[in-house]
Amino acid sequence: MKPTYVQAGLMLLFLIFLNACSSDKKKSKDDIGEPNNSILEAGLLESGKTYTMKIDSVGDVDWYGLAVPEQGYVSVQAKQVPDNINLNVRFAHKQAWKTEKQQWITGWSKVPKTIPVRKPDTLYFAVIDDYNNESSTEDIVFKAAFIPEMDTLEPNDDPKNAVAVSSGQIMETYFFPKSDIDWFKINVDDPGYLMIQAKSVPENITINARYAKKKDQYSKVENISGWHKLPAGIQVTDPGVYYFSLIDDYNNQMSKDKAVWKIDNLPEMDTTEPNNTFKEAYPLKIGDTVASAIFPKKDNDIFKFASDSITAVHVVALEHPDNIKPEVRLYVKEDLKEKSLGGWHKLPHKFDLETERQYYVKLHDDYDNEFSTEPVVIQLIPAEQSEEEQND
Repeated sequence: MKPTYVQAGLMLLFLIFLNACSSDKKKSKDDIGEPNNSILEAGLLESGKTYTMKIDSVGDVDWYGLAVPEQGYVSVQAKQVPDNINLNVRFAHKQAWKTEKQQWITGWSKVPKTIPVRKPDTLYFAVIDDYNNESSTEDIVFKAAFIPEMDTLEPNDDPKNAVAVSSGQIMETYFFPKSDIDWFKINVDDPGYLMIQAKSVPENITINARYAKKKDQYSKVENISGWHKLPAGIQVTDPGVYYFSLIDDYNNQMSKDKAVWKIDNLPEMDTTEPNNTFKEAYPLKIGDTVASAIFPKKDNDIFKFASDSITAVHVVALEHPDNIKPEVRLYVKEDLKEKSLGGWHKLPHKFDLETERQYYVKLHDDYDNEFSTEPVVIQLIPAEQSEEEQND
């Protein structure tokens, strides 16, 4: 019986060997392989080379690393993903000598995902099913690639790294990767306007701009405008350094093609400015003619006048740029607050007045979506005079 046991043992060893060989044959030559469930077991990849992996058990985490030779970007992509799997990726640095072996540098994101890398490094990333509740025995084909930096102005993703520009300077910016934000700053010496305009923009990118400023040299940079599509302007009344940031409007697009743009520091073209608030309202008398530019976009100009003995006034637009549709609205002050006396009115328009009272009139473009350096010329005409002229 002993020889039989020996033969059986040899047969078992032979079957184990065949199974191992069979497994090796089934395993793709591009499968980086398990175990890679921690950052310390991460398989190192070649940039741009395709590999296979599996989320073959619920909760499976696969770690990989990629050498980054210089400043640039790392992109992770996948194909042939099983229908029940939604790949998510998260990037980290390895800290082998600490209790927590990975230092996360991003949150979890859907694949594909591209992130910036600011210096040479070995970058690690973990891949999971998004909710860790699905698995599959099917191979997933994926790759990680290093993309060299294309934007010589990077890094400028925060105000501290804002790139200084001058008025009229032609700039080139890349909106890459998704959620890229680029900061710039410009010195302003005299009151006027800042206007950002683009010459060429990639088809899938819609540039939005927002302006910011420090209250003083010790303060943080604070936003002084909302986001606006280009062209985007702002009135500047105080000298100093102004900051502005540029993004794709919804932060969901990216492009390796450049956008070409410039910012101009324009002199004040409107002698009634600043008059964008009731406190700054420009004083007029009934009978006066005034020229006021609707610039930049969403500009509102406010004037004040006393009715004296006049009981009605016509507000007339003598001239205006073709793209501007001027409208006016009348206000009075009650209980120390300005109160509107109705809605917006196209010009010309007649307003009934109470005698011996101060009024405010606000001027704007009808949809606040147009602007021009050419003025709107309006006149306040006593209603009696206007009616007499019409009768004549």
